[in-house]
Amino acid sequence: MDSLLGEVTGGGAGPQAVLAGIRAAVAGRNPALAALGGLISGLSTKAKIGFTVLIALVLLLGPVLLVVVVLSLLVAAVVSAIRSAGD
Repeated sequence: MDSLLGEVTGGGAGPQAVLAGIRAAVAGRNPALAALGGLISGLSTKAKIGFTVLIALVLLLGPVLLVVVVLSLLVAAVVSAIRSAGD
C-alpha cells in the first residue's frame, strides 16, 4: 500500500489532484478546491508560471472581451431596428 501511495503522489499533477480531492472528500472538506491545490502543487515551475500568466491574461482581458460582446450586441440591435423601421 505504501508503494502505491508513493507512486500516486509522485506521479505528477493529475494523480496528486485526484488524491487531494479524495482526501478532502473523506475529511468533509471541499474536494474541488483541494483537487485544484493538488493540481497546482504537482505542476513544474515552468507550468506554474504559465498557469499564472494565463490567469492574469484572463483577468485582464476578460472585461475587454465583455465590452466588445456588449457593443457588438448593441450594434446588432441598432441595425435590426433600423432595418425593421425601413420596411
